[in-house]
Amino acid sequence: MTSTTTTRCTRCGRTLRSAASIARGYGRTCGARIAAAAKVAAHKPAQVEKAVELIADGGLVLRRNGRNRVFEVVASNGTDRYLTAAQACTCKAGLRGVSTCYHRIAAQLVTAA
Repeated sequence: MTSTTTTRCTRCGRTLRSAASIARGYGRTCGARIAAAAKVAAHKPAQVEKAVELIADGGLVLRRNGRNRVFEVVASNGTDRYLTAAQACTCKAGLRGVSTCYHRIAAQLVTAA
């Protein structure tokens, strides 16, 4: 009798098949989600709080699904609208590129989930 042990993903519980995934402890998809969540954790708590509030208020609406999800977001003033993704945003802060705006953080949170 041969005994085979199966290694399962530590995040989702699926069976891991590739040697690289077994060594990491999670699969490719879960690895991408973990990396995205780690990026969000690097932001200021106030920005993350505003992003969570934006999501809870329904101010983040999916416009294009696929590999790079594009969302429409409502600005703080309630009238302006921007397009945002986890990689970029069309708001003033996003266009300047100095720091990550809370719109992008909200998109990162939604795509990481």
